[in-house]
Amino acid sequence: MATLTPTLTLTSTDAMSDAISITATDSLAITDPAESSRITVLHTAPTELAAISTGAYYAYIKNVGTNSRTVDVRTAGGTALAQLAVGEFCFLPVKVDIGIEVQSNTGSEIVDFAIFKKS
Repeated sequence: MATLTPTLTLTSTDAMSDAISITATDSLAITDPAESSRITVLHTAPTELAAISTGAYYAYIKNVGTNSRTVDVRTAGGTALAQLAVGEFCFLPVKVDIGIEVQSNTGSEIVDFAIFKKS
């Protein structure tokens, strides 16, 4: 068993009437297999990142492309979860029996991703 420590920090002095400073950190137990890769995502068909049979897992997905194209993050059944512009990312705790796929909205785009299986 391994440990993954995600930290999210949100700060702003002008997004709201008062300054915000929010930090959340957790310690997540993960197990093999873990996978990470940089892939080219097409607009003609979805690219599967994690199969329905993966079990419960954490998914990190970031649009690192340079073409100013958005990438949709969806369940394997096609339900939209997020749309990532270049530079945007998401970290999702995914329950059992839910696959994740990505698809560019036009042309192709580059995505970094990592899948960490919950232990």
